[in-house]
Amino acid sequence: MIRTSPTTPDRADSADTADTVDTADDVLGLLTAMVECDSTTPTGEEESTAALLAARLADAGFDVETERLAPGRVNLTARRRFGEGGPVIMLNSHLDVVPAGGGWTSPPFRPTLRDGRLYGRGAADAKGPLAAMACAAIELARGADAAGSGAGALRGEIVFSAVSQEEGDSMGARHLVPELARQGRLPDAVIVGEPTGMRLLTAHKGSVRPVIEVVGRAAHAATPAQGVNAVTAAADVIAALERYSASLSAHGHPLLGVPTCTPVLIEGGEAPNAVPERCRITLDRRLLPGETQESVVEAVGEVLARFNAESQGATAAVVECAPSTGGPSETPQDHPFVRLCRGALAAAGADDTLGGLTVNCDMTHFRAAGVPALVCGPGSLEVMHAVDEHIVVTELVRSVGLYRTILAAALAAREEAPA
Repeated sequence: MIRTSPTTPDRADSADTADTVDTADDVLGLLTAMVECDSTTPTGEEESTAALLAARLADAGFDVETERLAPGRVNLTARRRFGEGGPVIMLNSHLDVVPAGGGWTSPPFRPTLRDGRLYGRGAADAKGPLAAMACAAIELARGADAAGSGAGALRGEIVFSAVSQEEGDSMGARHLVPELARQGRLPDAVIVGEPTGMRLLTAHKGSVRPVIEVVGRAAHAATPAQGVNAVTAAADVIAALERYSASLSAHGHPLLGVPTCTPVLIEGGEAPNAVPERCRITLDRRLLPGETQESVVEAVGEVLARFNAESQGATAAVVECAPSTGGPSETPQDHPFVRLCRGALAAAGADDTLGGLTVNCDMTHFRAAGVPALVCGPGSLEVMHAVDEHIVVTELVRSVGLYRTILAAALAAREEAPA
């Protein structure tokens, strides 16, 4: 069970007494080595990044397990128990990164320290959070070892989880969460590491990506009237979808804003001298808590049904959904774990206001299993997936102490308050 407390224990391993120089060297060195590993989805591999983390955590007394899910794709789980009983708190983020693309001012997999920032693909999303979480867990474990089992000792378990392919189809989390449930080992609470500037985000949007196929009738391009052009029909479908997208602004969420529907891919035609018979449109539809993939696909289907009824020969239908991380999720703002995290950050002098994440992440899979979760990590959302992705080093270093403060508050042994 998670207890709510606005204070952290009076211990030698608290954030206020951390050796800042050692922390900076440890977390910056680990992050630098991780960024050098090309764990791009889908072309790179995650095993070298996982191996760096595994070695550090094993050296600090964590029980480490690496599970290969596919060639180059792994989940890493590391556990460390503190005393008897207490809650199980998981720190979770992903090993993979998006493709770097071009236009960088320094090589994306050759981390570069410049003007107090570390540049490189994954520096913020999400190897920065992973490195900070690992260092926080290690520091807490070593502090507990030094302090022994006397008064004020910690009680509970830390589980560090680095998962595969979140940037694709969330292979890692989709495997991990059901497996933990099968074993009866779901955590009591989860912090998902994404770049939030260390703000606590209790809700996030989801995504579903319907693929629409527009079908016309082929003909020679010299006699276009004999055919039905699927590409020009697709333009009419997109116009109808734009009207649907505008209607979504009537529905909003206090932390997430409004849902969106955006055409992101289009492909069509068979030859440069033929009226195209087929054209495909892929949508990115962002969901709010309460919306489901099924309800969204049904709504898009209604738009297409109206198009079909009015069309002069072309038809359109959703034929599949492209991979996505998953649906939206939310943890109630008054949940005890949320209150505990807010209290710990406030006690450390950090921002404890709550927010929402407009992109989606692996939090959804934990919430679907009933586990309270929130998103929190160093780095800026604005640099996610961007050219010259970076993280501010001072923020990275401070995040280690803030994670450790939250963990210490959750695992601090206290008498239960009277009913």
